[in-house]
Amino acid sequence: MGRRARERARAAPTTGRAAKTADRRETTTRGKTAPRRDATEQTGGLDPVRRTLVAYLAAAVVLAVATLAGILVLGGTLGPFITLAVVVLGAGLSHRSAAGRLAGARLTDEDRMMQTMAGGMLVLCVILAAAGAVVATLA
Repeated sequence: MGRRARERARAAPTTGRAAKTADRRETTTRGKTAPRRDATEQTGGLDPVRRTLVAYLAAAVVLAVATLAGILVLGGTLGPFITLAVVVLGAGLSHRSAAGRLAGARLTDEDRMMQTMAGGMLVLCVILAAAGAVVATLA
């Protein structure tokens, strides 16, 4: 192998699979290569899309707990309607926030499943709060 061939082999490739491999490595002071930390590794292992979906699902769980607590704890004639208003407002804000952040993002099958679970949980919360308000009205 000649001098030029060695220089070309040492130079960072510009396209293809070799370029991706070279981008993931950085040279240390000894001349050896070590894997470079990605942004996802530095932030706890979650990319922004997954972090948004986790927050969306967590908000749905919190809203579900708030729905059950509101139905059980708040009494009187206005209690179920206050619960319904809080749940509808929370579900709308949560859905709007997540939809805005996820617009145009490429979602994997797992991401779509998490989004569907969170959306379904929000729908169930609204249905449960509405059923509580109807039962309180009829009782």
